[in-house]
Amino acid sequence: MNQEKATALAEKPAVPALEAVLAPDAMEAHPAWPMISRMPVMLTVGIPLKGFRVCDLLALEPGQTILSKWIATEEVPLKVGTLQLSLGEFEVVEEIMALRLTRLS
Repeated sequence: MNQEKATALAEKPAVPALEAVLAPDAMEAHPAWPMISRMPVMLTVGIPLKGFRVCDLLALEPGQTILSKWIATEEVPLKVGTLQLSLGEFEVVEEIMALRLTRLS
């Protein structure tokens, strides 16, 4: 490898694994995308909250937080039904909670 190429590779920022595998529009370019994009599926991310009840959920106020024993830096499973689809990390983007996918299962 020549020096220019090695320098360019060394200066390039690390790319998350998912972005390295999928180009930004790769999914939408797939021939089956028109059908797949209309499939109704429920994606869920669950964090166990011991002792948390429905009445606790109903009593939540805006801005109130819930204490859990989940480690903030630990990945959470993203599931479709009972099938684990990927792992991700929670992030807050402009006061909106989001899940950033870190690994596909």
